[in-house]
Amino acid sequence: MESNYKCFIDIRFSGGDIQFDVSSDTQLFSFKSGIGFVAIPHFFSTLSSLYKEEISEAKLECHGNFDYYIFSSDGTNLYIEHISHYPDDIFKYQFKLKEYIEAICTEFLKYLQQLEKEGILPLKNIEFAHPLGDDVLNSFYDFSSLLSC
Repeated sequence: MESNYKCFIDIRFSGGDIQFDVSSDTQLFSFKSGIGFVAIPHFFSTLSSLYKEEISEAKLECHGNFDYYIFSSDGTNLYIEHISHYPDDIFKYQFKLKEYIEAICTEFLKYLQQLEKEGILPLKNIEFAHPLGDDVLNSFYDFSSLLSC
């Protein structure tokens, strides 16, 4: 069954800011954070733990401002609350957990393959805190093994 979920990934190498957008026919959720080398592995680990039902809820910090996200799951659905301080509001989203993970996994793999074609990956010099350093890539490979993306 083909999912109607779409994903877009933006990673700023110079500052480490990241953005993962996932949309369905009715909503768009953007996970944004600074300090990509910390945020990306935490994002993947949280989604993995929710999928494997090791946890049912987790808080993810939005490094760079005071916003944060609460990710929770009932085993089938992924519920996301974005607690924003500007504007001061709570935004709520609901996705099918497996399809959300598949969208992220598929697009991140395409993103890495494109960077390889462009000669950006593999990194020539291992830079500390690079948003696509070994820790980040290893966290993706662990994450992608959930569904064999």
